[in-house]
Amino acid sequence: MAYGVDTQGDVSNSDTQISSPVETVYVNSYGGGQRSMDFDEHWKFNLGDASGAETLEYDDSAWRYVNLPHDYSIEQPYSASNEAESGYLPGGVGWYRKHFTVDPSWQTKRLSIHFDGAYMNTEVYLNGTKLGFHPYGYTPFSLELPTDLLNFDSENVIAVKTNNKIPSSRWYSGSGIYRDVTLVATDPVHVAPNGVTVVTPDIKNGTGTVKITTEVANDGTSAAQDLTVSHTITEKGSDQSVASGEGTISSISNGVSQSVEVTATVASPKLWNVWDQGAQNLYVVHTEIKKGDQVLDSYDTTFGFRYFSFTQQGFSLNGTNMKLRGVCMHHDQGALGSEAWYRATERQVEIMKEMGCNAIRVTHNPASQALLEICNEQGMLVVEEAFDTWTQQKNSNSNDYSAWFETVIAADNKIEGAQPGTMT
Repeated sequence: MAYGVDTQGDVSNSDTQISSPVETVYVNSYGGGQRSMDFDEHWKFNLGDASGAETLEYDDSAWRYVNLPHDYSIEQPYSASNEAESGYLPGGVGWYRKHFTVDPSWQTKRLSIHFDGAYMNTEVYLNGTKLGFHPYGYTPFSLELPTDLLNFDSENVIAVKTNNKIPSSRWYSGSGIYRDVTLVATDPVHVAPNGVTVVTPDIKNGTGTVKITTEVANDGTSAAQDLTVSHTITEKGSDQSVASGEGTISSISNGVSQSVEVTATVASPKLWNVWDQGAQNLYVVHTEIKKGDQVLDSYDTTFGFRYFSFTQQGFSLNGTNMKLRGVCMHHDQGALGSEAWYRATERQVEIMKEMGCNAIRVTHNPASQALLEICNEQGMLVVEEAFDTWTQQKNSNSNDYSAWFETVIAADNKIEGAQPGTMT
């Protein structure tokens, strides 16, 4: 099991009669065998730019603690002089710093940090070294934490700078790390980020065909030999297997990824549907990458059996014609600003269901992972958008994503999955 221990340091001097206020320093510790860990707690935050804030030695004792998700626009005063499309709230620069340690046994692991969303122009540093830059404020991104930059016998600091240069949006965006952050620890041979794709191409005849494509990455120093990629399918919440399958890989060179396709069949699958009440019929594919009997990585993917079509007669789901009764819903949470708290998002979907909705158009950008998971659970269709803007700004918002849309990724930008020279 992974662990997260808060180490608190007391800098007061008990030998004197006059002492300064006690400063509590949180240092989260990570280790163990869990693949993905919550990285949301105990970040230090500073509103405004701060020279040298990316370095390990920087003194952040005057900064305040926040837990993620966090929006620093909603914390600032409203003013009629501010931009109306940003809710009359300012943006600006915000800095975040998190102190943490990692277990020495993880020196053989591959570590990465995953951001579900940060608004915007995000720069990420590890112990003073810049790892990468991500301009768009709504798409998730990940960065590897190189072992040669990590301290395994002392403290580390992740520093993140966001810069919301208003006007940047024609709706309220919020500012800062407003979605969840996770720490991922895997073997050098592992399932690539978002590396499992599940499709159900043939379920109309009562038999559930499941096609599973797994991208296996080798980030080690030598070729990986004779790997088995196995899958077990269960109903969500059950340990009882309803289908299984496996594929093999003879070799993957270091620094290379390879895809394996496996097909399995589930007899009489329960269909995911849009229901007014009750839990949905969901299944889980449990994927394992094995070298002999050794499990190098495991990964769970939730999916549902359903089929749909768009014709001149309209939309049908599982063979039944229906209307999409929905709303266009922006990502903000009212008084919470853009902070993507799970329960707040869940409550939104519950209210939509009570209204009689069966669909949400995510306006005008990719949704949080939390919203997608909740819609899967509650039976809500999602129309998800990629960008509100392409190469031309909207409503004179000169700092929106159109300013970056055709910018190529720099060679030193270590965003996972990115290819230098391609667009951001």
